[in-house]
Amino acid sequence: MRIFILLLSIILLVAFCWYIFSSQTKRASSSGEIPVLFIHGYLGSQNSLGTMIKRFEENNWGQKSAYCIVRSDGTVQWKQKGKLAGQLPMVHVVFKKADASLEEQTKWVGRIIDDLKKMYHISSVDLLGHSMGGLTATAVSLERPKDVHKLVTLGSPLKGLDYGELMEMYPRAKNYQASEGARDLVFHSAALRDMHARKEDFAQHIDIFSGAGDIGDGTDGVVTIESAYGLDSFTEHIHFQTFHESHSNLHESKEVDEAVYQFLKRD
Repeated sequence: MRIFILLLSIILLVAFCWYIFSSQTKRASSSGEIPVLFIHGYLGSQNSLGTMIKRFEENNWGQKSAYCIVRSDGTVQWKQKGKLAGQLPMVHVVFKKADASLEEQTKWVGRIIDDLKKMYHISSVDLLGHSMGGLTATAVSLERPKDVHKLVTLGSPLKGLDYGELMEMYPRAKNYQASEGARDLVFHSAALRDMHARKEDFAQHIDIFSGAGDIGDGTDGVVTIESAYGLDSFTEHIHFQTFHESHSNLHESKEVDEAVYQFLKRD
């Protein structure tokens, strides 16, 4: 009899512990908290999207909940891990190897998403990418559709760009002409051809916002509007908006901030 009572007690204890764990996990995953990953562009740094994140905080639109650096070897180093607080919990992503290939960056963001799922028990993320960051965000959406809720691209050369024009606006880019990142960015690159060849696989539950800059010549100085709107054939769930801004100013514009927030904000 005592053995029966002991076994029953153990079963009840295990069941209670499982109930508590399941309830906590369910609350974490179904709380509506979907973090937004901010992914900078080619040759970018922590400053590239840092001011945009700061403005979102100042406007009480969101809170920077986590910050991570991806080292050149692909190791993800978490510098900040806080609660997913605010309407838009923001995750600041920085690549130390800022001229990395699209394939490398896609893998790295995948590791970040895996870490976030373990840390916060979330089921999906929103992705916001400027320039090449938007290419990476799109590639991740193709590779891991179940993990992506919404996608934002800002001045992203989804149909490629002219590297010569990039160097004119950013002379520093001359030092990285031979990089894998440079190879992937240009018109008709193998990486972009592969992405567009897979457009039929793009998950239709993912909503997209694509922003383009126009300084008066149909480009933002680097990326044409046509290229920035290169996801037009991927899905019907897409919103396009053109801003009178240059390439870098797309992440320094209050008008862009407002448009992106309206797209991302939770109902």
